[in-house]
Amino acid sequence: MIKISAVCGMGLGSGLLVKMGIERVLERNGYGRKDFRVEVADISTARSTSPDIFVTTSEFAKSLREVDAEVITVRNLFDESEIEEALLGVFEQILESKKR
Repeated sequence: MIKISAVCGMGLGSGLLVKMGIERVLERNGYGRKDFRVEVADISTARSTSPDIFVTTSEFAKSLREVDAEVITVRNLFDESEIEEALLGVFEQILESKKR
């Protein structure tokens, strides 16, 4: 299972919308809930989590430079096509490496 953290400023409403967007993107591409789990984190607590992938903006990514996870940056956290383009290849690579 791939753990993904949707990181936004406050971790409230916008984070939940990003989480739902990530879930829709992955499900549209044939992945089920057994393949991934998406959590929401605000920028101040994100560093204390341990996902495989962070999805955030370039502004918040600066605070995640030294984490042991892939950091996916998107300009618009609500644009599912942008999320798909940035996330899918990395997600598939990590999923494949976990299957080995």
